[in-house]
Amino acid sequence: MALNNPYAAYQRYATVKKTQTNQQAVNNQETYRTTTTQPVNSIQTTNTANGANQYLENAVLSASPEELTLMLYDGALKFMNQAIIHIQMKNIEKSHMTIVRAQDIFTELMSTLNMDYEMSQNLYSLYEFINNSLMQANIKKDTDLLREMITFTRELRETWAQAMKIAKKG
Repeated sequence: MALNNPYAAYQRYATVKKTQTNQQAVNNQETYRTTTTQPVNSIQTTNTANGANQYLENAVLSASPEELTLMLYDGALKFMNQAIIHIQMKNIEKSHMTIVRAQDIFTELMSTLNMDYEMSQNLYSLYEFINNSLMQANIKKDTDLLREMITFTRELRETWAQAMKIAKKG
């Protein structure tokens, strides 16, 4: 196994997401309070955020290390696709945030590699290339470069999924 602890990597990713989701719920309540005189239904907003966080937490806790790695790839793909949309909409702040989230995932993937294996060293180089390319795409707001990194990431994800199937067969 090339990864030391993908659970820890996904847990860090999920914790950041959980904190941001809770903060977004608070921000939404504050915005609502300042724009209307009606009472805020904070219980419903909190329950929705808590339900999503609970689902994510359960998915992480019940997933195998291999499935967690697949989830990280899925998260990176999601954020890169969102970044393209935000760039096209000229929303610089959101495009920056989503690209940084994708970079964070690749940084976590890099940090969890067991460098005792040659394959891990190759993956590290590939993750580093993707991370650096994402940084350039963020600076230039380059959707073509993002699409190229999506292609690489999708291929990594599909390869990982195939490896999981082969490993399950024995």
